[in-house]
Amino acid sequence: MIKNICSKLYDYYVLRMKLKTKFMISHLLLALVPTIFITILCYQQLLGITTNNTLKSLASISYQTQNSLSNTISQIEGIASSIESQELFTKFLYSDAPVEYKNDSTFQVSLNNFFETVNFLMNNNKASAVKIYIDDIHYNVISSFNKEGIFDSVEATLGTYWHGILSNTKQSILVCPSMYLSPNEIKEYGDLAIVHSLKVNDDYIHVVVYFKQDVIDNILKQDLPYTHSVIYIINERDTLVSTTSSTLSGTYLLKYKKVPELIKTTTKFMPVDFSNSKVYCNYKTILGTDWYMVTTIPARNMLEEGNQLLLRFLLFYLVILVFGVTLALQLNKSIVNRISSVITKMQSAKYGVPSPLDTKGGTDEIGDLIETYNYMSDHLNQLMLAQEQASKELRLSEFKALQSQINPHFLYNTLDMINWMAQAGKSSEISLAVQRLSRFYKLTLSKGNNIVSVKSELEHITLYVQLQNMRFDDKIHFFIDVPDEMLDYEIPKLIFQPIVENSILHGILETNTKEGNIVIMGWMDDADLVFVISDNGVGIPSDILSGILMGIMNTDKGSNIAIMNTHTRLQVYFGNEYGLTFRSTEGVETEVEIRIPARRYRKM
Repeated sequence: MIKNICSKLYDYYVLRMKLKTKFMISHLLLALVPTIFITILCYQQLLGITTNNTLKSLASISYQTQNSLSNTISQIEGIASSIESQELFTKFLYSDAPVEYKNDSTFQVSLNNFFETVNFLMNNNKASAVKIYIDDIHYNVISSFNKEGIFDSVEATLGTYWHGILSNTKQSILVCPSMYLSPNEIKEYGDLAIVHSLKVNDDYIHVVVYFKQDVIDNILKQDLPYTHSVIYIINERDTLVSTTSSTLSGTYLLKYKKVPELIKTTTKFMPVDFSNSKVYCNYKTILGTDWYMVTTIPARNMLEEGNQLLLRFLLFYLVILVFGVTLALQLNKSIVNRISSVITKMQSAKYGVPSPLDTKGGTDEIGDLIETYNYMSDHLNQLMLAQEQASKELRLSEFKALQSQINPHFLYNTLDMINWMAQAGKSSEISLAVQRLSRFYKLTLSKGNNIVSVKSELEHITLYVQLQNMRFDDKIHFFIDVPDEMLDYEIPKLIFQPIVENSILHGILETNTKEGNIVIMGWMDDADLVFVISDNGVGIPSDILSGILMGIMNTDKGSNIAIMNTHTRLQVYFGNEYGLTFRSTEGVETEVEIRIPARRYRKM
């Protein structure tokens, strides 16, 4: 039952459905089926590709954020290093007799230079304040010169969290979050600080460069990828240094020691589970600090991104599909109507004199075919008139009479093939076939010139084989081995085609595989051009070979009139010493030698 229904539908589609409808169904199937298949079966793959590409992009952004933070810390830390290199430090603050340097003539100069340097560094960097905490002995000496308020007694640091850390760990550099600073430091100087602790004799000098929390926060916020994602910074004491969202950082906060264990790599995002929800995480170390910058993106953000991308793709595809269907309707109409007119005219030509088409040709391939057909029909009519006046010029009349006997069914067969392709909905193959057929007949007609160049004749036979291969599933393997210097010599047109046609129809297609090779070779032999056309078909029996150039065909496989005409044409045009020579080994190969005088081609 189902098989019968399918068979009827297939017969209706192939044999009875209008070409225009068939084109439209074929286009819709080609457009919709792959898209639906990809969307349904490859959704997860598409989502995975989208997620991977997005995460790679975000990893690159995270790397840029890391560089920005590292550069910012480096700039601020560089202020402390620059201050420590000043002469005031190296010559005076490191002195174990501070009372003596007060009277040193260079002290005041060093102090003024120091203040100018600090002001310059402050104006050209992101620091908000600089404080230098020194022991009381040095402070008592320098306090009277402390107009900028940069120096303070080390006793002012007692009780601060950062002083306690430095006292217990003996660290020389400490990057301080706001939690490490006293309320007064936060109020007066800044939310964050970098502390350089320098041991001088038995005491310490603390160079502290303060900066605002916004310096770090703004860097994080400018690279925040999604509204539900969060970037935060923690240090080795699990102190939250900065975050783009207090709420989300609380949800996705990791212990400092757990960060490398869970995320495993700093180069890309890794999935991490938080309370049964999947989150993609990446972390970076900030140079010059004990900070980890952690970026977390919920997996649902990736899913939404993938769905939005897929939706945009489908909407865009729908617009293109509507446009394509509209364009296809016009294209189908153009193709079907004009091909039908050509077929109608060609069918009428079987029973009478061919007449030109009234249809407007256009400039596409079908237009070229119509133009070529009109030109061909006019030319054929002219040839028919010329045949009536054959007595005026014997050689030309014999040449055209023989040429007119070339098998005309090739055009009909090719148009039938194009019609079959149209019924099968093979639009690209139709275009290629029409282009080749149009070019083939332009070369065939060659504006009425009976003499063409070897180059043109080789192109003509190449197009012929290509068109035959479209009929016979590329079973004919065609090779040309003719030197370039021979291409600009002249040859009567349509010399190669009858021989190659005979090689195909009575040689290769008679083999069991119906597949074989055809080779055209050429060389100069003194003042002659010699061409050899060989095939590895079934060969020609010796009893047939002896009479082949006289038109005698002792077989039921077809007429040999085209071969005889070609031989006769060459002898009429060039003399009896020229023409065709056949050599064949039955079941192995056949070779046809063509010899003509070598004359340079002059374009008419």
